[in-house]
Amino acid sequence: MRRWQRMDPWGARQVFTGFMLLVGCTVAATTSVLAARALTRGEIDVRTALGMAGAFLFMGVWLTFAIRLHLAGIYVSDRGVRLRHVFSTRTLPWSGVTGFEASPALFLGEPTSRLACWVRTTDGAFESAVQRRSRRVGWRKENGPVLDAAGFDQLLVRLADERARARLDGAGVLSH
Repeated sequence: MRRWQRMDPWGARQVFTGFMLLVGCTVAATTSVLAARALTRGEIDVRTALGMAGAFLFMGVWLTFAIRLHLAGIYVSDRGVRLRHVFSTRTLPWSGVTGFEASPALFLGEPTSRLACWVRTTDGAFESAVQRRSRRVGWRKENGPVLDAAGFDQLLVRLADERARARLDGAGVLSH
């Protein structure tokens, strides 16, 4: 079985979120070392302990958000398509996927100025976090990768090719 493979290319957003992860891990490691030193020296009182607990809580939220934003995108494997968003992940089996299309991204149920990659299934259509860059003025969602027109169109072609390969594999035409 093939591992989950990211289909959308990495861009500036992934560089930025990678930097956020690096900063977050550095601050968390530094805070941990300082807390351990203070604990071994007996320098921690209740107020300091509460401050450190708050710092660790903040860093936990920061790192979780940065990781989820970093991983937002479309992934495929032999099992199907996985749509990773900041706050959710949905896995759709190939047997239920009927196609891919570019339709307006939705924000609070209303279309935005960008197109998103939608996965059509037998149970309906599901929006991915991957969007096509747009110069139009209007609402935008900043929840995942934003590709230029050529990269976005190439993504749709790659997804259609993966679906075709999965259908051939599922029919026993391809062998491992």
